[in-house]
Amino acid sequence: MSVNWEKIRDEEFASLKSSVYLKAAGGSPLSYSAYKFGSTYLKDMYEKGDLFWDDYFIQIKEAKRLIASYFGVKPNEIAFLINTSSSMYVASKVIEKGGILYPKGEFPSSIHIFKKSGFECFPIEAKDQIYHIKDFKNKITSTIKYIIHSHVQYLTGFQQDINELGNLSKNENLTSILNATQSFGAFPIELKKNKIDIAVASGLKWACCGYGIGILYVNEELLEKKDLPISSWLSVSDPYRMDNDNMNCIKETGSLDGFGGTPNFPAILTLLGGLSLIKRIGNGDFNKGINLISKRILKLTDFFLEKIKPLNFKIITPLEKVYRSGIITIEHKKAEIIFKELLKHSIYISIRNYPELRKKTLLRFSFHYYNNLQDIEKAIDILKMFKENE
Repeated sequence: MSVNWEKIRDEEFASLKSSVYLKAAGGSPLSYSAYKFGSTYLKDMYEKGDLFWDDYFIQIKEAKRLIASYFGVKPNEIAFLINTSSSMYVASKVIEKGGILYPKGEFPSSIHIFKKSGFECFPIEAKDQIYHIKDFKNKITSTIKYIIHSHVQYLTGFQQDINELGNLSKNENLTSILNATQSFGAFPIELKKNKIDIAVASGLKWACCGYGIGILYVNEELLEKKDLPISSWLSVSDPYRMDNDNMNCIKETGSLDGFGGTPNFPAILTLLGGLSLIKRIGNGDFNKGINLISKRILKLTDFFLEKIKPLNFKIITPLEKVYRSGIITIEHKKAEIIFKELLKHSIYISIRNYPELRKKTLLRFSFHYYNNLQDIEKAIDILKMFKENE
């Protein structure tokens, strides 16, 4: 099946009519499908009031069903919170104290709460921006209990092989915790098959669903071993009795929706709209939609790399396709000047710095299926002004 990407771009992304948007890794524009579902909720609440409680829960179940199919897990192993940080907070309360291995360049929300909660955390160095599984294995000691790792690194776009990650964790009796924020909606994420125990993601970036939604997966076997770390009135069986003595919590991840209280309906319904677009791209098959999107993204990055190669920029992203995602980052001493020049032409990317340095020298380009070759050509035209001599 051939996807008409230009038609989807025109129908779904109004913001692209006036700009070149190459910053999905920072946050994508809202798709029309996501906007439609979210605005329908707001319209109903405004025009009719709070009359659709049961309908909202039916839609939440559908969103979980799609994500469960995507992850290869059960719908009741999925919970909706408010962002990646809230999901990591819950993850930190599901597990017991123990040593953690994590990539040194990991995004702060992946590791912050664990450090603050007293977990011993040990960074693993990258080699040419690649985090090799063997380097994690070499650092495992009797005190190490967990590996925390982004599927795709936010700064460089390095994509980890989660099959290797999961196998290492399983073989060494470790719990694997995956931050899938930079791959959710863009690349396949098979959790159960790849032995990932806990995963978090958000809808802002590659799912094109805006702010306010955090996605949490916890393997049901982990929750069998301890009580829910957080609960409230909707976490219990028969919650509509409104019995404040009822502490009979249902021990499944889904009971953590909204920290056990009323879910964030507008954000979740907006997410469902975005997921429905992915399903439509796959002609009714969500996972086929993801596969088509991932191929489209890699095709766009191939084109960008072909065009940027003659300019002799320093690319810090690992270029082997097995490591590639939708992010390509270049390092340049004039990064801030280049960034401002791109802005003048309504070309939006992200400017970043190495965490240990204050100066912003990194230009992060992130390409999604809604981009086209003309977007890339426009960006390249600006970059040509700063061509490096060999």
